[in-house]
Amino acid sequence: MSALDGFYTTWNNARQTFGQGTPQPGTDFDKSPQLATLGAGLDATAPGSKWSGAAATNYGTANTDHQKVFTQLAELDRKLAQQVDQSAQVVATGRQNLDQVRQWVTDAANSVPPGKQRDMFLMQIANKGLGQLTEVVQKTNAESNTVAQNIAKLGPEFDALTREQKFGNGEKDEKGDVDALGNEKEAEEESPSEQGEADSEALQNGELTPEQRERLVTNTTLTPEQQAALDNGNLTLPPEQMSYLQGYSRAFGDKTPAEVKAIMDKAGPDGSRVADVFQLASNENIKTGLPETQPPSIDGPASGGKHALPDGILKVLDGPAMTQPMSSGVFEDGRWVVPPEPTGPLQPTPGLNDLANIVQAGNRDLQEGTALDSGLMSKSQEILAQSNQWPIPHAPGPGVDPMQDGPRWYHENVDPTLQNMFNALNTDSTVIHESVTGHGAQEFLDDMTQHQWQDNGLAAGGLFDWVSADAANDPTGRAAETAHALAEYTSQFDNRLLNLPGTDNLSLGQVNPELTRDWSRAFAPYLDDMVGMNVSGNEARFPPLDGIDEQPLKTRALMSVMYSDPEASEVMFSSANSFTEQYIERAANSITDSDPTSDNAAMKMAGKLQGALDLGSFDEKHDLLGDARQAVQESYDRRSRLYDLFSGAVGETSTQGGFASLLSPYLKEAVIGAPPDPNAEEPTATPRSDFPIQARLAEALLAQQVGNPDIQQWLNEKLGDKEHFNIPPSKIDPDGYTEYYNKITSYFTGIFGADKLMDNYWETYSSAYLDAHGK
Repeated sequence: MSALDGFYTTWNNARQTFGQGTPQPGTDFDKSPQLATLGAGLDATAPGSKWSGAAATNYGTANTDHQKVFTQLAELDRKLAQQVDQSAQVVATGRQNLDQVRQWVTDAANSVPPGKQRDMFLMQIANKGLGQLTEVVQKTNAESNTVAQNIAKLGPEFDALTREQKFGNGEKDEKGDVDALGNEKEAEEESPSEQGEADSEALQNGELTPEQRERLVTNTTLTPEQQAALDNGNLTLPPEQMSYLQGYSRAFGDKTPAEVKAIMDKAGPDGSRVADVFQLASNENIKTGLPETQPPSIDGPASGGKHALPDGILKVLDGPAMTQPMSSGVFEDGRWVVPPEPTGPLQPTPGLNDLANIVQAGNRDLQEGTALDSGLMSKSQEILAQSNQWPIPHAPGPGVDPMQDGPRWYHENVDPTLQNMFNALNTDSTVIHESVTGHGAQEFLDDMTQHQWQDNGLAAGGLFDWVSADAANDPTGRAAETAHALAEYTSQFDNRLLNLPGTDNLSLGQVNPELTRDWSRAFAPYLDDMVGMNVSGNEARFPPLDGIDEQPLKTRALMSVMYSDPEASEVMFSSANSFTEQYIERAANSITDSDPTSDNAAMKMAGKLQGALDLGSFDEKHDLLGDARQAVQESYDRRSRLYDLFSGAVGETSTQGGFASLLSPYLKEAVIGAPPDPNAEEPTATPRSDFPIQARLAEALLAQQVGNPDIQQWLNEKLGDKEHFNIPPSKIDPDGYTEYYNKITSYFTGIFGADKLMDNYWETYSSAYLDAHGK
C-alpha cells in the first residue's frame, strides 16, 4: 500500500465515524410549545371560587406545581433542542473539513512531477494530510464531548422535575418515594469517587467482582480519538469518570510503592490497571469542564492532578531523592552519647525504583504529561545531580569510597535505579520535552552528558527515541522543539562534550556512546532545518541553527560531537548526504521555472551542509589527536570510508539511509574530493571535478525533458537502466568515459542557469573552509 493509499483508507475510516445523511435537527425533539400550552390549560382547572376547603387547597397546590413542571419542562426541551442543533452543526462542519483535507491532498499529489523523488514527496504530502486529518477528528470529538456534557447536565434537571410531581394526599406516583408528610426521602447513592474507592479496596483485598472489574477497565480505557487528544494535551473526560479514577487512586492511602506494586502483582492483569488509574487521575492536562476549586475537589474535579495520587506515593515524590542508612545511635540527657553513623552508601530513596516498576507495568500510551511522571523525572534529575557532585561520605567497612572512585560508586549504588526511572519515563514526550526546554534544562543536560553511565547512556538516550519517530508528524511541535534544544546545547558546548570533565578529556562518544547515538538519531531528520532550508516536509518547526546567509558554525560544532562515536557519525553522514541529494534535486527542478535561478539557494544549502559535515569531521579528529596534519588525513579517510559504506561499495550497515543513484561512485569525487596533501595542516576545500554533480543534475533535468532532446536518444542507448546514468569508469574505459563526459557537458552547458547552480554550490562550500579558522 502506498502512502497515498494509506491516507485515503484512513480518511474513509474517519469519514464513516461521521455517519451518513443529514443530521437530525433539534426541532424534532423540541416539544416546548406543546408543553407550554398544556401548562397554560391548567388555569381552567383551578378550584376557583366554587370549590373550597382542605381538599380544594391541596388540589390547588398540586395544580400550581403541575403548571410549574410544564413550564420548566418546556424550557428544558428548548435547551435540549439547542444542543441537538449544535451537535448537528459539529457533524456538518467536521464533514466539510474532512472533505477539504482530502481535496488538498489530492490536488497536492497531482501537482508532483514524475521522477524518482515522486514517492518521497507523496509520502510527505500524505503525512501532512494525516496530521490535518487528526486535527479535524480531535476538534470534532472535543466539540461533541462538550455537547454531550451539556446534554448530560440537563438529565438531573429532568429527574428533579419527576420528583416534584406530588399529589394532594402526600403520595407520589407509583415510583415516587416520599414520607407521610409528602417530603421527599433522600435516595442513598454512591458518588463516583465513593464507587472508585470501594472498587479499589476490593482489588486491594483480592475481592474484585466482575462488575467492579468491568468498571475499572471501562474507566481506564480511551478511544482512539481520546488517545489522540491525550497525546495533544487537550483530552476532556466526563467529571464522573475523573471522580471515579481519583477516588480509586486515593484509596491506596499511605501504602508504600513497594506495597502497591505487590498488590498489583497479586491482582494479575487487573493490577496493571492501577498504574493506568494513577496516570489518568494525576494528569492535570485532562479537563472535565467543571470549574477549578481550591483545594481541588475529587467529587467535582476540574482536572487531574498530583493531589489525586495516594499519600504513600506523594510521600516518596515529595521527599529526598537520595538517603543514607544510619545507625540509631544513643541519645541521653539531651545529647548524643553515640551519634548516628552511616551503615551503608548514599543511595536513591527507597520507593523510587518501585515507582518506576509501577509505571512500566501500565499502559505506556497513557503517559503524557502526568504528575506521576513529572514527579519521577524531578527525582531522577535530583539523583543525577547529587551523584555527580561527590565526594560523598561513605560507610565504614568494605566497599567503594566515592571520594576515590565516584563513577564506580554510582555504577553500583545509583545507576540501576536511575536507569530504571528513565526507562519508565521514556514514552512521556511532554515531560521529557519540558525537562530539556524548561527551567533548569542546561543543568540537566550537563549532568546527563557528564555522568559516566553504567549502561553507556542507553537509558538516558532512550528518553529521546520518540523524537525521530514523531518528526514527520509533529502536531504539537514537541519533537522539533526537543531536538532543537539538544542541538543548541550540543553546538554551544561542543568543546566540553569533546573533553568531558573528570574523564581525562574523553569525548561524549567515548564515554557515553549509546547516548551519542540516540542524539544523532534525534538530529537526523532536522539537518536541513539546521542550515536554513527545509526540504523534508516536516512542518519546518525546527528553527535554523545557522541562518541561510550564515556560515554553518553551529551545525559544524554539532557534527564534531556526533563524529566522536562511529555509529553516530554514520547516522549523520547518511542523513547529511541524503539531504544534499534532495537539495541537488530541488535545484535541478528549478531550471524549469520561469526564473531558472529562483531556487539557487538549494545548491547553496547543499554546499553549506556538506561543509559543516566535512569540517566537523576534522574538528573532532583534531581535538582527539592534537595533530592537525594527522587530523586532516584521518578525517578524509573516515569520510571516504563512510561514503563507500553508504554507496554500497563496501559491506552493509544497519543504519538506514544511502544513495539511490548509480552515480554514487562518481559523485564521490565531488562529495569527498581528492586525498589531501600529506603535509596539509588545516582543512582545505580541495579542487574537485564538477562533472559528477553535473551528471546528477542532468539526470533530474532530462527526467523533466529539459534541454536538447537529441541527447536523450543517445543516452537511452548507453544507459545501463532507463533511470540512472551508468557511466563507465574513466580508469577502466577512458574512451567511453570521455564520450559520456563530452555529451553530458555539452548538454549541461546548453541549459541557461545551470552553471550558476554549480557556482552557488562551490562558492558556499569553499567559503565555509575559508572561514574555518573563524570558528
